[in-house]
Amino acid sequence: MKPPRLQRFIQFPLTRIVFGVISFLLPFLLIQAASTKLIDDKLVAKIGQLFGACVGYGCYYFYARQVEKRTTPELALSGFFGEFGLGFAIGGILVSACIAVITLMGGFQITGTSSVNLIFVPLLMHLTIGLIEEIMLRGVFFRVVQQSLGSWLALLASAVLFGAMHLVNDNISILGFANITAAGLLLAAAFMVTGRLWLCVAMHASWNFFQDGIFSVAVSGHEARKGLFLGKMTGPDWLTGGAFGIEGSAIALIILVAATISLLVLAKKQGRITLPYWKRAV
Repeated sequence: MKPPRLQRFIQFPLTRIVFGVISFLLPFLLIQAASTKLIDDKLVAKIGQLFGACVGYGCYYFYARQVEKRTTPELALSGFFGEFGLGFAIGGILVSACIAVITLMGGFQITGTSSVNLIFVPLLMHLTIGLIEEIMLRGVFFRVVQQSLGSWLALLASAVLFGAMHLVNDNISILGFANITAAGLLLAAAFMVTGRLWLCVAMHASWNFFQDGIFSVAVSGHEARKGLFLGKMTGPDWLTGGAFGIEGSAIALIILVAATISLLVLAKKQGRITLPYWKRAV
């Protein structure tokens, strides 16, 4: 017996992607707008925006359970603290490795330090960005495409979409697009390893935060701001990333690709590679 026509429409992959994104993005945007307009204190406003992201997650959970009629393993809280802590450490290590290599090659120099109080606003901002972009691109888009077309095509599609979303950023370059796409592969691989969002959310937030809040370098072409360590980039763009930041550096590309391969190998060992529907049917 076929399910009702409405339920078939709801379960169609494109419908699930569109409605899934709307279910969390709409409440987040409303709360973000209210926080920005009604709160003058920047730190408190960022707390409000992070709260909005959490509300968005709650609305997405309600949508998935009540409308899609499914469980939500991607939001399971089992292992939350361990996975979030590990992801934040990995993101920080990857950025620090990029900075260290660029420094050894003469492309970066620390010129001073700032007050530790400066890190809280970028930390809250990048936690919010990590939550929103990861639920959209990995929790919804990648997960739904993987269920239909398998892991490899989902990895490619989600990574290219992630890269394409940054084409409007200032100072984008070919290396910058390649790095953002590689970062999309890395974050999707992290999602595959656990089947939950917490590892990739933390990696995403930490990757951005360490660039912005710790090393004071531009993030994805946005203007560099004061972080904990004040630094100066000098040298060719292929090394430093130029105005796009270290995400435009060949060093970052090498490190991102190496980290992605490591996670994909781990995911394969754990049996987390999903075949496309036409192979599962055989």
